Amino acid sequence: MPGARILPGVDALDAVKFEPGDRVVLVGAFTPFIRKLRPIVKELLIIDRHPQALKPHEMVMWRAPERASEVLTLASVAVITGSAMVEGGLEELLTFCRKAREIVMAGPTASMWPEPLFRRGVTALGGITVRDADRLLQVVGEGGSGYFFAGPARKMAIVREK
Repeated sequence: MPGARILPGVDALDAVKFEPGDRVVLVGAFTPFIRKLRPIVKELLIIDRHPQALKPHEMVMWRAPERASEVLTLASVAVITGSAMVEGGLEELLTFCRKAREIVMAGPTASMWPEPLFRRGVTALGGITVRDADRLLQVVGEGGSGYFFAGPARKMAIVREK
């Protein structure tokens, strides 16, 4: 793919460089991202329509979606999960990220067509490559989404060349 590097087996958050002074805004309360980002950046803010998805000690990071324009404008790095594609408003969220050094879009379907997202400022995409569709459906059907990286699927990142 011209203008992009495909990184098989790489998580979206490992495809970009985070700095200790970064203010990161995470759109979508995705627990593994919160756990990874919180100790390595200066500030982590989370925009989510469902604050009940956060643990009580994480509520200090929560911001209402109505504040997205204000909060994302301040981000040095924005991480937008696939929930923005499902719940709508992705185009608008991306316009608020114009000052961000990195814009990461992560979710199983985010890597399908990177060009339109790259044109809108996204610098890295994280998704999956399905290796065994039947097994993947079985694992997901059993509620074990975190376990599909052990075999039926593998993480992948696509990074826009700068």
